[in-house]
Amino acid sequence: MLASYLMMYRHKYHLISLFILVTTLISLSGCIITGGGSRLPDQVLNSSDDLPVDLAAIQILLAGNLNNRASGHLTTLDRRDQTDFMLDNNGREIRISGDKTHIVYSFVETVNEEYRSSFWLRDLNNGTERRVILWPEKLTKVSLANPSFFQNGAKLIFSITWFDTDTTGLGSIDLDGNNLEIISTPSNTLNEGPKVSPDGEKILVLCEGIDRDSGKPGFMLCIMDKDGSHRRLLMEDGSYHGTFLFTADSKSIIYSEAEWGGLIGLINKPRYQINSIGVDGKNQKTILIWHRAINVLALDKDGGEIIFMDRPESDKATKIYIIDKDGTNLRHLAYFDDFLGDWYPKE
Repeated sequence: MLASYLMMYRHKYHLISLFILVTTLISLSGCIITGGGSRLPDQVLNSSDDLPVDLAAIQILLAGNLNNRASGHLTTLDRRDQTDFMLDNNGREIRISGDKTHIVYSFVETVNEEYRSSFWLRDLNNGTERRVILWPEKLTKVSLANPSFFQNGAKLIFSITWFDTDTTGLGSIDLDGNNLEIISTPSNTLNEGPKVSPDGEKILVLCEGIDRDSGKPGFMLCIMDKDGSHRRLLMEDGSYHGTFLFTADSKSIIYSEAEWGGLIGLINKPRYQINSIGVDGKNQKTILIWHRAINVLALDKDGGEIIFMDRPESDKATKIYIIDKDGTNLRHLAYFDDFLGDWYPKE
């Protein structure tokens, strides 16, 4: 039943909409508790020349919307290599392969006046696109979402929702559209946004759980073996866990977390942070407490430095930062600011 509740919540965004409405009204009346100020960066890098050499070639993908079309911007942190693209279809959930040569995205197609889920693949070298899969059943019965690549780049993993059983499970498929496999997960559970560990042995998903502090349902992280067995909850705190990445050695996970606060932020101020945890659920640590929602973009090859950005909001400027895994050395990459102002314009 918890998964059913969370799926209904996620698809309809009821609490999120309420949060936005209530906090806006309260802030307008001047009654919201603001708490302490946000942390300031230890360094402001105004030029990519100030970036450490070992971080310069790390590539990040920024998804956006240009001229009302789904678009992407792939760039190295030093800005020396940049690629812009616009999708053939107005898709969403854009993800990039580990070797940065392909992107995959989800798209809702119309077939015989019915909406159906599909995944499309784009070759970033030649700009061509092709469909990987079109689900035969209409969208109101089965929905595909959250595609991402296996580390070897030869397969996709994705979430699949069967609405008649209130279950969001997992599937995989080769890039050529062959070898569709449904990965066994418990019924009436939520398994969204799957990521496969670099060693190919574990799958990490957004799942259902109860926050141990508030006693309320939330979106947690679960981990399982590659065949879907031994699925277990990694933590019991937070309201939502947005972006999450395995470290290169497959032993730890870096993730962003949101705690919306009592009565959706009216009693306690919402809290946002970056955390780390071992794949065994041990050694959970807070790396950064932040003033707004966070997207974790990338890690360096050793997992010791984390590249993240403010989650884009229509009324706030978006910035990119780097922080060491021990929570020190917060750097603002200010040379991205002008581009981000155009890519994610304030309304």
